[in-house]
Amino acid sequence: MPVNSQHPEYKARAEDWIKCRDAFEGQSAIKAAGVKYLPKLSEQTTDDYNAYKTRALFYSITSKTISALVGMASSKRPIVTHPSELDKFFLDDSGVQFYEMLSQSLSENLLMGRFGILVDRPVSGGLPELVGYTAESIINWRTDEHGNPTLVVLAENVAKQESNDEFEIETEPQYRVLRLTDGVYTQSIYSEKGDFVSTVTPLNTGKTMDFIPFFVVNPFGVGFDMHKPPVLDIVEINISHYRTSADLEHGRHFTGLPVPVVSGVDSSTKLRVGSMVAWVLPDHQAKAYYLEFTGQGLISLEKALSEKQSQLASLSARLLDNSKRGSEAADTVRLRYMSETASLAAVARAVEALLNKAYKTVAIMEGLEEASVSIKLDKEFLDARLSSAELRELVGAYISGGISKETLVYNLRRGDLLSPDRKDLEEVNALIAAETAKQASQQSSGTGINLNNGA
Repeated sequence: MPVNSQHPEYKARAEDWIKCRDAFEGQSAIKAAGVKYLPKLSEQTTDDYNAYKTRALFYSITSKTISALVGMASSKRPIVTHPSELDKFFLDDSGVQFYEMLSQSLSENLLMGRFGILVDRPVSGGLPELVGYTAESIINWRTDEHGNPTLVVLAENVAKQESNDEFEIETEPQYRVLRLTDGVYTQSIYSEKGDFVSTVTPLNTGKTMDFIPFFVVNPFGVGFDMHKPPVLDIVEINISHYRTSADLEHGRHFTGLPVPVVSGVDSSTKLRVGSMVAWVLPDHQAKAYYLEFTGQGLISLEKALSEKQSQLASLSARLLDNSKRGSEAADTVRLRYMSETASLAAVARAVEALLNKAYKTVAIMEGLEEASVSIKLDKEFLDARLSSAELRELVGAYISGGISKETLVYNLRRGDLLSPDRKDLEEVNALIAAETAKQASQQSSGTGINLNNGA
């Protein structure tokens, strides 16, 4: 089999991925696909079809939904612990890579239900690098009985080494093959035509590696299992909405532009329609009128469009619309919201597992303990901010010995009260000191503190 052979499960999902990717890219990609998403009407010429397509509107609900969900899942800073040797990956400007990888992992997993990360060490040496691969680029794989990869084929586009123009960047396809042969991990490069180019043997602290450091996430965890993209239903309705929009705008075009009709006049007679124009019709039986559509059929199209908009709302927009929550009890909101965000929470948990595997592998490659790296994403997407009264109760409970400092820190994190610019311990100690001083002042004045109501 050639190196560009595709896994059967890859082939089965390829069309769904193309559809999801095009919907995410928006109107330009959808319309560029032409009849794939908007079939021609009967007897339509090319010019008529192009006008029909131009009038249609593709509503970018897919990309808006993905952006909103990613924003919700990453709105609170992840809790990351790591040794100082890995500061480059997480702190200051150099930590951008981590947040970009987090955002890309969430976005791709929601959109495609698949994303891969290769932990790669440059041949020239230096720190390992994390390279992301979309679902479309992971074309083939083999796994052992434990689900660990023994072969992975990745499709890439790389810059050409030689170019006649120093300002023009030319790319060419290639294939990167990750193999585990007799317990030794290697990387091989093949050309677009499938010709072998080179092989390297990545080293881990000077030794060969007995596993392939490539991890794939799906909506439910880490592994090569294939699943339906989480937003596929939204994409399907999004495209259906586009087709209905085309029919509606097509009908409105002809309804809004009546056709002048003249009978009893020689066909060679040239007539103009407009103000300050007079017609002389010599035949007393001649008629002049407008052929105008009533537009009754447009009502059903408008209703269909509205129904599809409601379907889209039920699948995605409720995650964005807070208008009804003000009148609901807090417990009702929480229960409803938990149901609505179940898939998002699952995706967040899966991405958390992916990032942990990837960065723990970085630690191993650097000769550090695997357990020295821990990444926790916030998976509660309700606004859990504490009120001032709740904050006083919480800190007061710690001071009085009612809860541990760990419990205090956990609740402060959930309440989004720990500044990202300060260490947790600094922030907590500042809160404790302030509340202790307040209590001392209240006790000296005889008011005391009420841990039951925060007074």
